[in-house]
Amino acid sequence: MSQKHVKTTPPKIDTAKLSATLANSLVIRLVIACVIFAVSLILSMPEFVRILLLVLTAVLAGYDIILDAVRAVESGSYVDTPVIVVLTSVIAFFIGFGIEGAALVLLYQIGMLLLNYAREHTKKAALDLLQDQDEALVSHMRELVSDDEKTYMPIQKVMGDSAGLVLKLAMVLAVVYAIVMPIVTSMSFIVSIHRALIILLVAAPFSVVTSIPIAGVVGLCQNARHGIVYNNAYSMEAMADVTAAVFDKSGIFTEECPRIIAIHSDVLDYDTFLNFVAHAVYYSEQPIANAISAVFDHDYKLDVIKDFREIPGCGVELSIDGIGVLFATRELLEERGVAIPDSPNEVGTAYYMVVSGRPMGKVVISSDVNQNLEGLIPELKSVGVSRCVLLSEDSKEAGQQFAEMMNFSESYAQCDTEKKLRIISEITRKTKGAVLFVYANGIETHSDAAVDIRVSNRAKYADAVTLPDAVGNLPVSMRISKRVREICIENSLFAFVVKAILIFLSIIGYCNLWFAIFIDFAAAVATVLNTIRVTSESFRSKLRYKMGK
Repeated sequence: MSQKHVKTTPPKIDTAKLSATLANSLVIRLVIACVIFAVSLILSMPEFVRILLLVLTAVLAGYDIILDAVRAVESGSYVDTPVIVVLTSVIAFFIGFGIEGAALVLLYQIGMLLLNYAREHTKKAALDLLQDQDEALVSHMRELVSDDEKTYMPIQKVMGDSAGLVLKLAMVLAVVYAIVMPIVTSMSFIVSIHRALIILLVAAPFSVVTSIPIAGVVGLCQNARHGIVYNNAYSMEAMADVTAAVFDKSGIFTEECPRIIAIHSDVLDYDTFLNFVAHAVYYSEQPIANAISAVFDHDYKLDVIKDFREIPGCGVELSIDGIGVLFATRELLEERGVAIPDSPNEVGTAYYMVVSGRPMGKVVISSDVNQNLEGLIPELKSVGVSRCVLLSEDSKEAGQQFAEMMNFSESYAQCDTEKKLRIISEITRKTKGAVLFVYANGIETHSDAAVDIRVSNRAKYADAVTLPDAVGNLPVSMRISKRVREICIENSLFAFVVKAILIFLSIIGYCNLWFAIFIDFAAAVATVLNTIRVTSESFRSKLRYKMGK
C-alpha cells in the first residue's frame, strides 16, 4: 500500500519571542552564577573547592562567550573581544587570580546585557521619530534598521582600524611589560603578567565602535522623518562629504509631465494635428513628449517614422511618411530661418510644428516652477556645497536664465540622458569631495556620483528616494549626516580616552580585571546613550514630511 506524501510548511519562527526567551535564559544563568560567585567569596572552604566554584561561575555565566571565541579562532579572527576575554580569564586562573577571572566573565555578560538593552532602547527611540509617518514607511524602516549590513557606516572601518592598531601596540606593550618589568624591578612575574592581561583586555576595540551602527539607525530614521529615505547608512554618511550637487531640472524644479495649455492649428483639424505631433515626439525623452502622450489615446503607426533626431531642449527632427518634419521651439526655428508669428501674451512654452518648411500649428505646455525650492541652492551652499549644477533639456538661453534665477553655480542645457551621465562623470572626476545627483526619471543606471537621490517613490538604481515636496529638505539631510558622523567621532574619542586612562592605571597597579571590564562597558553604554541625543535634536526644516504610498 503506497503512502501519500503530504508537504508540510515548517512553522514560522517568532524571532522577537525567541530573543526574549534567550534574554530571560541569560538573566537566570547570571543570577545563579552571581549566587555561586558570592558563595565562593563569603563562605570558608578549601581552596580547591573555591576554585571549582569560580570555574563553575565562569562557565555558567559565559559558556556562550567560549563558543564565540572558538568560532572566531576557527575563522581566523584571533583578536576578537570574546577571544581576548576568554584568554585573559583562563590565564588569570592559572596565575592565581581566579576571583578576577570569574568576575571578568560575569561582568562581561552583565555588560553585554545592559549594552543590548541600551541599543534596543535607542533603536526604539529612533523609530518613534516616524510615529506620524505612513505605516508602509515605518515597516520599511523597521526592516532596514534590523539589517546590520544596512546600518554599517564607513567611519566604523576607520575607527575599527584605529582601534586595531591600538590593540596591536597594546599587545606589544603587554608582552614587553610582562617580561621586562620583573627583570629591571623587584616586581614578580605573576604581578607583571596580571597587569599585562589588564592592558590587553582594555585595548580590545569593542567599546570604540559599538555605538556606530546605532548612530546609523538614528541617522536613517531622522532622514526618513524629513522625507529622505536612504537604502543604507553607507549612502547616508556619504552625504556628509558632498561638495558638489547636480540637479536634473525636469520633475524637480518643473513638472516632469507638464500640462498642455493649448493645441492650435490653422491648417489641420485638432485630431489630425495631435496625431501628427504624437508621432513626431514618440521617440523623444523631453517633457513635451510626456505631455502629448498623456492626451493621445490612439494607436501609433511607427513604420511611418524615419530619420528621427532628438534636439535636447529644442525639439525633434524627423520624416513622417517621407515628409520632413520639424517640431521645435521658436528659438530653433528662427535659427533655421523659419518665420513664426509673434505671440506677445503667450503663457507657457510653445513648440511649433513645421512640415516641409511650412508652419502647421503649435502646442503650448506649462512651465510652472516649484516655488518651494527657490531657497534650496543658497541653503545647500550654507552647509558646504560649493558647486551646484543644473542639467536641463531647455535651450541654452532658457537654461541659463533659469539657473541664474535659482542661484545655480553653472548649468548645462540641451541635455539628453547620455550627456547628463557624461557631465556627472566629469564633475565627479574633478571634485575632491563627494558628488550628489538628484533626478526624477529617465536615468536607468547609477551615475558616477557618490549619492544618487531619485525624486520618486521607487529606489531602483538610486541610493535614496524622496518626493517633490521634500526635496527642499536635502540641506537638512546633509546636516543630519554631518551630525551623525560627529557623534560617532565623539563617542570613539571618548572610548579611546577611557582606555588610555585604564591602561595608565594598569601600568601603575591601580586597576584590576573586573574594574577594567566594568569601566570599559560603562563607556560603551555611555556612547550608545549619547547617540540617542540625536533623536531629540531639532534640525532646521521647511516641513515635517509624511511619506505616503
